Amino acid sequence: MQAEKKVLKQIDILSVMRKDIDNLWPLAHFMVAEGLRHAGNTYSAEDIKNECEEGTMQLFLAFGSDDGIENKVFMVCVSRLTDHPLKRQLEVVLLSGKKRELWEDKITEYLEHIALQNDCHRISILARPGWKKLGDRWGFKIKNYEFVKELI
Repeated sequence: MQAEKKVLKQIDILSVMRKDIDNLWPLAHFMVAEGLRHAGNTYSAEDIKNECEEGTMQLFLAFGSDDGIENKVFMVCVSRLTDHPLKRQLEVVLLSGKKRELWEDKITEYLEHIALQNDCHRISILARPGWKKLGDRWGFKIKNYEFVKELI
């Protein structure tokens, strides 16, 4: 019997460089598609991939091992920088994953770091109600609700 190979039991946030989107997309595609389905399918997964490759959106992964046996992707996050007349903000347009307790604080810290590096005045996250507890812990305040009526 061959000894089981161990990996470091750790989850890290990986900022995917534009040049690496195509190579890493197979790891992210399913979670991106799932997140878009829950968000109302305003983009396709291919749209997100193209925007990330063009640099108008950024892709982040929570990657690592929770069991010390194999590495896997636990989360995908897609953001964009938006310049408004009075403020620049980092907008999280998609955040989807599994085992949220392993990465939710790490991605929140990471996004705050990215926003400050890019001279943003704030972070805006469009999220489902289940994210409220995390937002409360990190000082996010609800500014607006999104009311949606599907017409077609």
